[in-house]
Amino acid sequence: MTGLPDEPILATQAIQGLALPGFRKRSQTLIYVRHARSESAVADIQAFLRTLRPRLANAAATLQDRRAGGPRRPGDPGMPARRAPLVGIAFTWPGLVCLAPSARRMAGAAFRLGMGARSGLLGDPVDADDPHHHGRWSVGGDDTQPDFMIVVAGDERAAVDPLANELRARLAPIAARVWHDDGDRLGTGERGHEHFGFVDGISQPGIRGVAGPLPADFLTRQRLATSGGPEAARVGYPGEDLVWPGEFVLGYPRTGPDPLRPGPLATATPDWTRDGAFLVLRRLNQDVGGFWAAMRAEAERLSRRPGFEDLTPVGLAARLMGRWPSGAALARTGPVAPPADARGLGDNEFADNDFLYDAPTPPRRFACDAGQAALQAEAQALARRHPAPADPAGLRCPLAAHIRKVNPRDAATDMGAPTAHGERRMLRVGLPFGPPHPACAAASDTHAPPAHAADDGVDRGLLFLSIQASIEEQFEFVQARWMNDPLRPRGPGGRDLVAGSAPDAPDGRRACTLVGRGLATAEVSAAAFVHPTGGAYFFVPSLRAIDEVLAR
Repeated sequence: MTGLPDEPILATQAIQGLALPGFRKRSQTLIYVRHARSESAVADIQAFLRTLRPRLANAAATLQDRRAGGPRRPGDPGMPARRAPLVGIAFTWPGLVCLAPSARRMAGAAFRLGMGARSGLLGDPVDADDPHHHGRWSVGGDDTQPDFMIVVAGDERAAVDPLANELRARLAPIAARVWHDDGDRLGTGERGHEHFGFVDGISQPGIRGVAGPLPADFLTRQRLATSGGPEAARVGYPGEDLVWPGEFVLGYPRTGPDPLRPGPLATATPDWTRDGAFLVLRRLNQDVGGFWAAMRAEAERLSRRPGFEDLTPVGLAARLMGRWPSGAALARTGPVAPPADARGLGDNEFADNDFLYDAPTPPRRFACDAGQAALQAEAQALARRHPAPADPAGLRCPLAAHIRKVNPRDAATDMGAPTAHGERRMLRVGLPFGPPHPACAAASDTHAPPAHAADDGVDRGLLFLSIQASIEEQFEFVQARWMNDPLRPRGPGGRDLVAGSAPDAPDGRRACTLVGRGLATAEVSAAAFVHPTGGAYFFVPSLRAIDEVLAR
């Protein structure tokens, strides 16, 4: 297939792989560094950057690593040794200004102020005595503000730890403080699952553009047959929208009125910020025991109401998420119980994200790919058995479901037509932290409810990392205007009860509305299950900027 005119060529040798296409590895270590910010400390950090520079992965190498497939270990055919971990670096506003005073001209109040100063906007606690107030965060708090963060990502923990330990040891003598978080994929699948037990990482945008001078070297391959019409030119896998690269990296076209044509360039000021991106870190604690206790209590209460007689705890959780633990979307299965043959809807990459909301999802014809012919045939069979009819009112997938709040797909929203959604998409590259709860360790492998998930007092959750060109227009917009708003992006449906944070009532409870059989409606109410314990806004500079500006 050939690309459309104006297909942008990305500087993949200069863009950090952390920014594009992002590190999606099984294990990551986030190393946070705070230095004295004195003249001598800055000189030491610049010297460290010069030695670190050869280890920083560019987008070309990261893309090649991703195309090579899943984790490789000694003994795998053709791979006698582990692949080297990928390394990236990102700077907060204070850390960047220390190295490059011209960074004061960068646009974006959110980046300059930092997440802590904006936490109230995100729906976080504003009472300084609250244990989750930003002043108490383990990273980004009053005494835990980093100047920069190094990300070490690899196929397995054993490959990440030696390099992460080496970097921490080298930083210890020249930094005021060095600390870290470890994130690891849960489960054995290619995607893994999050701590509540749901498969994670399914709905990601693709990236428009090519990786070099060859016209067909797309960053994200187009997999729909050319007879699929205009849509085939702007999706990778079905449901994987190809978003213009300026939504992630500065200096490239952003989304315009016509999704097939480049929009305005993402502004890069000063010039050395071109090929850079903004990174959001949000350390979120997940109350697994509280989540499943609420699902049991609310399901028991609602099952006594007409239209909800067969509601189960896992069925309620699936409605709030928009998917079953296996990843199968309610848009295809319906909200009552997944069919016995629906397993492939959650683990077939041609089927797991293929659904719309306002319109019926059409049958797909795929581009010829002998290596994935079986998956393609299975996806077509699944689509015939489990069609996704139009669901504009949220009868199958509730309007307040998490996946519908953060990605409205083809639905019109408070921002207008669906073509405007591209400017709200983010690349998510984070991982869970902490050990899995014993009750949910294998929950994503079945539709059955998890065992009694009592609170065990263990710190676990998500190291949320996202890449975007604008913190305000992407991350903050989705969190504050869509997830935390009962009327948006399309309502009234209520708040995102899975990951939203703003309460409806002084007691911290939030609410959303479900639709049962016979158009019966019911309100679900629960306290928050996800709590912020850290966060910061970073900038991921290009390798050229590190060479010519930051490390000079």
